[in-house]
Amino acid sequence: MAFTMACSNKGCGKFQEPYYDPKTDKVYCSECDREIVNVSSFTKNQMKSSKQYKKKSATSFAVKCTKCGKEDRPILINNNVLCSSCKKPLDNLSEPFKNMLKEKLKTVNNDV
Repeated sequence: MAFTMACSNKGCGKFQEPYYDPKTDKVYCSECDREIVNVSSFTKNQMKSSKQYKKKSATSFAVKCTKCGKEDRPILINNNVLCSSCKKPLDNLSEPFKNMLKEKLKTVNNDV
């Protein structure tokens, strides 16, 4: 069962299920995404054992750039598929996949 607690941040204060970040050993509010201070080591250990970590949100059509290492939805500029972070061409993708991405990115960008 997941821990629930009130956020200690001013302006939020919502009762929610926080998540634990094992890299920083800190607990964050799942509503405002800011750190919740003064969380006991017992609570952190319980969150670790129940694997109460932040859930990754899946981005549609996300690919990993071999140049910068970021995984995100590419952008389409002048009919070229580019990394959304470093703006370099995604040369590691096959031509059929690039063609499919071009079509899908046109429809996704029109919906936004």
